[in-house]
Amino acid sequence: MPDRLIYVSTATSRRDLAAQAAEIARRAQAVNLEQGIGGALVGHDGHFVQALEGEPQALDALLRRLEDDPRHYDLVLVDRRRVDDLLFAGWGMAGVALDRDIRDRLDALIANPTLSSTGLAEALRGRTVPPGAAVGEAAGPV
Repeated sequence: MPDRLIYVSTATSRRDLAAQAAEIARRAQAVNLEQGIGGALVGHDGHFVQALEGEPQALDALLRRLEDDPRHYDLVLVDRRRVDDLLFAGWGMAGVALDRDIRDRLDALIANPTLSSTGLAEALRGRTVPPGAAVGEAAGPV
């Protein structure tokens, strides 16, 4: 049975965070698909927030790589649970267009990573954009 996790991390560079997130999503697409991992990534207010799904062993290996990634630090796992249904199956990695609801949710989660992230993955899924499209601060309606 697959897991879904959500983490928050602090971007090493806040410069052009939307472009950074888009490039990360583009590069992760094929690798994640090979590992049976799907997810969505957003850059917001100097942070990355990512939802990932896949088999527990594949997610554990990816988390180890993410912890060593110099593009971010202070990775905080805010939620991890077993799931019956995958929201991002076959996607590899998608970006997220921000709207007011997502911004508000991300602001609350960044301010307090111990808050419940229930429903966040579903909200991200509803606002995904193709890999390589701009994601984060400059994307989506306000």
